Amino acid sequence: MLDAPKTLEEARRTRYGEWAGNPNGTPYDPTRCAYEVQRPEGWLYRQCSRKLGYGPGFLYCKQHAKMVGV
Repeated sequence: MLDAPKTLEEARRTRYGEWAGNPNGTPYDPTRCAYEVQRPEGWLYRQCSRKLGYGPGFLYCKQHAKMVGV
């Protein structure tokens, strides 16, 4: 994710998996890591399914907190 959210407000504005077939995407789920990961199909993206509690604003899982820069 090139522009990962750093605050709770940025995360709340984030939509996951937006594309022509689903222009609204999926809203941020506050119980999961805020990082956007690629689906197994390879061309769509979704919100990470891991528990949060690390990184900026405690919005990320342990793995993605390292990638965001903490």
